[in-house]
Amino acid sequence: MILLVDIGNSAIKWAEVRQNNLTVQKSTLYNLVDLEQILTRVWLPINKPEAVWISNVAGPRIEAIITSWVDKRWKCYPNFVKTVSYQCGVKNGYKKPEQLGIDRWLALIGVYGLGIESSCVIVDCGTAVTIDVLRVDGQHLGGVIAPGLKMMQTALAQNTHKLTHSNQHLTKFSLANETNDGIIMGTSYAVLGLLEYVTNKLNGRSKLILTGGDTVVIKPFLSKTHQYIPDLVLQGLKTVSS
Repeated sequence: MILLVDIGNSAIKWAEVRQNNLTVQKSTLYNLVDLEQILTRVWLPINKPEAVWISNVAGPRIEAIITSWVDKRWKCYPNFVKTVSYQCGVKNGYKKPEQLGIDRWLALIGVYGLGIESSCVIVDCGTAVTIDVLRVDGQHLGGVIAPGLKMMQTALAQNTHKLTHSNQHLTKFSLANETNDGIIMGTSYAVLGLLEYVTNKLNGRSKLILTGGDTVVIKPFLSKTHQYIPDLVLQGLKTVSS
């Protein structure tokens, strides 16, 4: 068994590869202070893997803690995947390939592995919202980055007078008659508008692929046909680790 791990800025996701099949993705929120205890709680029941492959966007301190935990518990050294200029049929569109986030790179590889016969717009709705465009021949054309829903809501709460942070979600289109609803609607519409703008500029000929934890908040309001793949980064990681 191979363990695949996707470390984001606020959550860790993982799945196992068994007989070349990916198990259902699991996840947990985490913080740096309690990370070792969290890993013990969620990973200790897992049977010892033959190898551990990891995508990490959260920095070197997280990498060090996880490396120590895996080595101590399972006596193996994890493989932290890095972004490169070309891999598994996908060509990086960045001038400096290493600057493309590893989660975005693996999402591109995951989509390319699906064999979709058209260009794709890949949207990851997490701590940040990222959009990348992949041509059918595997050429990455580039992308954009914007704050995610929670980041925008937190920024409003921290930088304005008497505005508070809310954990509610948009459930239907409307205009707000109270401040908290206005924040929820405004931030949700901002993300929706960004997606609509980018896809419209591409003349609607590309397939829209969604992933990331906040996708469930916005996808009911998208006017365009789309496919939701919650474990897209892990699918790319599976391809790279094969």
